[in-house]
Amino acid sequence: DRVHKYFDPLPFYYAPLEAQATDLELYPLNAVTQRPMAMYHSWDSQNAWLRQIHTHNYLYVNPRTAAAQGIADGGWMWVESMHGKVRCMCRYSEAVEPGTVWTWNAIGKSKGAWGLSTDANESQRGFLLNHLISEELPLTDGARYSNSDPITGQAGWYDVRVNIRAALDDEPAVAMPQFAAPARITGGKQ
Repeated sequence: DRVHKYFDPLPFYYAPLEAQATDLELYPLNAVTQRPMAMYHSWDSQNAWLRQIHTHNYLYVNPRTAAAQGIADGGWMWVESMHGKVRCMCRYSEAVEPGTVWTWNAIGKSKGAWGLSTDANESQRGFLLNHLISEELPLTDGARYSNSDPITGQAGWYDVRVNIRAALDDEPAVAMPQFAAPARITGGKQ
């Protein structure tokens, strides 16, 4: 059914499938994410020098969009989709359209991942938008569909809709969600 509906030989516009199933009043912003060039396919992701450059990420927001929600430049904020929410730091950018938010992906890490210390910036200030993106679209007509382009099968990474709000002053200055550090793998015989 999806292929029949969307696989027209002539190009045409259709709203992203997730946006079609989302309350756009409640989630008015498009969220966009991409990997830094140094981290595509995890190449150089564990390079200590590059980790100093990509030590944590911000959610880049147009200053007018952020200010309308009371979010300060450099301030902590919540980003929420219909699938989940994350807490992160805001960075104003005129380069971001008012209806869009943007960040680097693959910066946030769980405590202890890659042998990092449990208080490494990647786990304390870095975050992932992955927590806001579902692999499946909301249930329709009793059927479950992949949250992907109906023709190419490409994941719907650019289709998620979000809202933003300032974090409360009494909340800890740390990215959320947080996960317990995994047990260390020591190697060799036990």
